[in-house]
Amino acid sequence: MPDLHDPKWFETWFDSPHYHKLYGHRSQGEAQGFISHLHGHMGWSSLDLLDLACGQGRHAAAAAQLGHRVVGIDLSPNSIVQAKTIHQSEENLSFQEGDMRTFDAGQSFDGVLNLFTSFGYFDEPQDQLTVLKQIKKHLRPGGFLILDFLNLNKSKNQLVPEEIIARSGTTYRIQREFGPFNPTMKGFTKTIAFEEGGQTHTFQERVAGLDKNTLETMLSQTGFSMTECFGDYDLSPWHSENSPRLILSATAQ
Repeated sequence: MPDLHDPKWFETWFDSPHYHKLYGHRSQGEAQGFISHLHGHMGWSSLDLLDLACGQGRHAAAAAQLGHRVVGIDLSPNSIVQAKTIHQSEENLSFQEGDMRTFDAGQSFDGVLNLFTSFGYFDEPQDQLTVLKQIKKHLRPGGFLILDFLNLNKSKNQLVPEEIIARSGTTYRIQREFGPFNPTMKGFTKTIAFEEGGQTHTFQERVAGLDKNTLETMLSQTGFSMTECFGDYDLSPWHSENSPRLILSATAQ
């Protein structure tokens, strides 16, 4: 079993094929719907976009299909290989490896997308701020950030401590808890165990417990001004207790 306080858990779990197997029910159609809603609501035209922590590129591809020029960056080499293969026929779309704290895309963008709770992986608040600073560094003046995060109150209130999920012949035993990462940070830990090759394999996910006020403060500290807040992928108004998501739109100052 891995150290449940390993600060680099994301390097192994996100690069495992089981990460995509477990979450494979998240469809391209879902991504297209979300990006289409953003495209229409925000009045986007042909933009240069960065999808940071893009996974296998479903949101990046959806944006490219709407006429945007998109670069997808992800820490996982396997995800980038898969993204290039799956979307190889898509125009105006490219992928590269990169750590969200240190990446260099080699260009600036009109907007950055950080979707599907791809933020808050780090135990130290300073690392989260480093990500936002790196994003701002890659934005043109007046550029925007779309940050799609979990809704802390709803996630805590509806936490399922134990669950068994079957995906494509593999049974995943999942345990969830909310508690301290260190003296100054609390968050969610999900432990995922499954059998393969006669052995039990265990991975984890860790996401900092960041509420709306905390995220707004972090955005302000790194040179962003929040412009809108949505509660789901249909861009409905956000409600503290009931909304499934916390989707922030912010502009670089």
